[in-house]
Formats: sequence, C-alpha cells, structure tokens
Amino acid sequence: MTTSCDRDEMMTLVERMEHLVEHMHTQQRQFVTDASHELGTPLAGLRLQLEEARMHPGQTDLGELIHHALREVDRIQEIIGNLLMLARLDAGPDGAPEQIEVADFVEELAGKRSQGLPIRLDLEEGLIVGGLTSTLARLLDNLLDNAERHGETAVWVTVSGEEDEVVVTVDDDGPGISVPDRERIFDHFTRTDSARSRHHGGAGLGLPIARAIAQAHSGTLIAQGSGRGGAQLVLRLPLLDATEGAAA
Repeated sequence: MTTSCDRDEMMTLVERMEHLVEHMHTQQRQFVTDASHELGTPLAGLRLQLEEARMHPGQTDLGELIHHALREVDRIQEIIGNLLMLARLDAGPDGAPEQIEVADFVEELAGKRSQGLPIRLDLEEGLIVGGLTSTLARLLDNLLDNAERHGETAVWVTVSGEEDEVVVTVDDDGPGISVPDRERIFDHFTRTDSARSRHHGGAGLGLPIARAIAQAHSGTLIAQGSGRGGAQLVLRLPLLDATEGAAA
C-alpha cells in the first residue's frame, strides 16, 4: 500500500526531474543564442565592409578589403569548427582508445609549434594514458594556445605521476585569472575582462572544449594560480597501469 510519505517522495522526485529538464532546455537555448551571436558578429562586420565597397568602389583598397574579409571568414570557420567539435564530444567517443606515453606525446606536440612563446618542458617519462591521440592533441593545443595568448615571456609544461593519475600542468606568466573567474572560463563563449578579452583573441570555446575532452577521457581540468604569476591549467587523466597496457 502506498503511503502519503511515499507519494510525497515521488512528487519531490518528479519536481526535481522537471527542474532538471527545464534547466537543460534553458542551457540549450542559451547556447544557441550565444552561438548565433558569436557567428552574427563577424558576419555583420563582413557584410558592412562589402556594402561599403559596393557603395564607394573608387575609394576601396581591394587588398585591404580582402585582408579584412578573409580574417572574418577565418573567425567564422574557427567558431563553426569548435561547435562541431563540441557536438562530436557530446555524441561520445569516436574510435578505439590508444595507449599514449604522455611525455613523448607532449614533447612532440610542443616541438611542432614553431611560433609563439618558448615552451619549457619538465616531463616525467613512462606515464601512459588511454585515449584518442587526435582529440587529446586538440586538448593540449588549446591549453598551449591559451597560455601563449596571455603569457609574457614563456610557457611551462610539466608532466608527473600522482598515485593513479597523470598530471599535466600548463603555466604562463601573464595577468592570471581571478578566483571568481577560474570556473567561469570553462563556460561556452565566456571571456573575462582581463584574461579572455577580444583584444587577446579567441571565441571563448578553447577551454570549454579542452574540459569536455578531459571529461570524455574520465579526467578533469581546472584553473588555478601559477607560482610564475599567471595562470596554471591542471589536467588530470587516469594512469594506465603498465600491466594493463601490456595486456591490452
């Protein structure tokens, strides 16, 4: 027999589920609105430039027009590519996980970056994680992009083992991220006044994508202060046991 207490618990559960569903719908609507705004801004700028050129063709510097137009197109392509990446991550893993030796992986990726700030490496060897190479490369590239964008003189990357985890830290010596913003920077399209302004570039999707990739690999990604004065991004991934890796 159903008691009044059971009915109350059931009603509470239903109300919580309804609240959760409504919260998810609100987040989806906000994401669509933000994405539309991010795409609309460069499109509006591109349209304005082309309309000005059509109205005043004799006063238009064709080379400058093409340069600005291509820059806006690059920005649109970057946003669309990031949105597609988020959609793929939401859909789940795309491919079988691989065994990745983290030190070699980080060193190889850092060596491919011929431009930007110098990257200082401190890597503990022999630490293996399971994951998709291309996706984890995107994660690390996003962290390095962020550090290079805001750093002053260099970027520092460390790899170390802690119990059953591999810890990768990326430090910069830039302005840092204020404590209230250290979680907010992982929200879609978020920029802080100091560390993530349009002046520094970026569409506010690099770090959200990096965290989504970390979570897809059963890991975590957080931001905190760096001993070098700037920001430190800390990635933790499950350590693949050597015997487990050999058996796989």
